[in-house]
Amino acid sequence: MTGQPPPRRGLLLGLLTALLAAGAVLLVLVVPALYGRDATSEVDDGTHTVPRSEIARTLSGQLTLPFRSGPDAVHCSGDLRPVRSAAVRCTAHFPIGRYRHLTVEVTRVHDNKVTYRRRSVPH
Repeated sequence: MTGQPPPRRGLLLGLLTALLAAGAVLLVLVVPALYGRDATSEVDDGTHTVPRSEIARTLSGQLTLPFRSGPDAVHCSGDLRPVRSAAVRCTAHFPIGRYRHLTVEVTRVHDNKVTYRRRSVPH
């Protein structure tokens, strides 16, 4: 027995592989949340619009990232009409007192389903 220390190269390679795998898993969880800007909702039978409460609920879910809380509240200026390019303004209120202004615009209407996209509005 020569009393040699364990090979460091294998340990470092294993550690690097584990870090890369963890990074890949994080990307799979975070990237869709960051870029998932489209949503589809049904038109309310009574008002023939997508209610502002439904848009706010959807935006709140989209803006919540894994391991980080989303907005405290989302408020929208009105209901969304099922007409291509129709839009409403919304504001997301985050816990640290920050606001994020968004526009939600209809991109597709099919039967009673409306697909809309969010985009940030510069201050």
